[in-house]
Amino acid sequence: MLADVLSSLGSLDARLFLLINRSQQNPVFDLVMPILSTKRYFLLPAAAAVLMLLVWGGRRMWLLLAVGVGALVLADLGSTLMREGLHRTRPCHVIPGVHLLAGCSGSFSLPSSHASNMFAIATVGWLAFRRWPWGLLALAVGVAYSRVYVGVHYPGDVLAGALWGTALGWIYIFSVARSRPEWFTAEPPAGVARAGLNPAGGAHTR
Repeated sequence: MLADVLSSLGSLDARLFLLINRSQQNPVFDLVMPILSTKRYFLLPAAAAVLMLLVWGGRRMWLLLAVGVGALVLADLGSTLMREGLHRTRPCHVIPGVHLLAGCSGSFSLPSSHASNMFAIATVGWLAFRRWPWGLLALAVGVAYSRVYVGVHYPGDVLAGALWGTALGWIYIFSVARSRPEWFTAEPPAGVARAGLNPAGGAHTR
């Protein structure tokens, strides 16, 4: 029974992969998706954004950036260990005629580290910043989608990575907020406030 379920899920994942990778091909996506899928294109903008936040964000921003980096490191490490344990081969190695727009790595496929890393960062940003949480979330979704479009991950890989990164981001920032309430005394993270929690303990009041 379990084998049949797993086989059905694998077949569905392959069909969804072909729908995105082949059926949705277009010149714009062929240009944009490899950029979203390549880490080096994010290095300079990310460094500039971090520098601006550190210079103008104050002490609280330094601490929140530390939380984001911690979540990113754990997301990447966890996804790497899971890939080595699950041993799922990338679609570009097993499906003929893949519309391949990136290097087909020899590493395993499930879960996607790109997706886990981006969703960990996006979740920390969502919880921490009240004014512009949607930008990071949209970027995370775009990066996850790009990994399927360029031919190196199944949709299930990026979904698993997104769930792992999101869960880790929530756990990480709530753990830090509970264990180090002084980090958020000036303004609790937006997600903490929405959940009705006060990092210093007790119910959040307005």
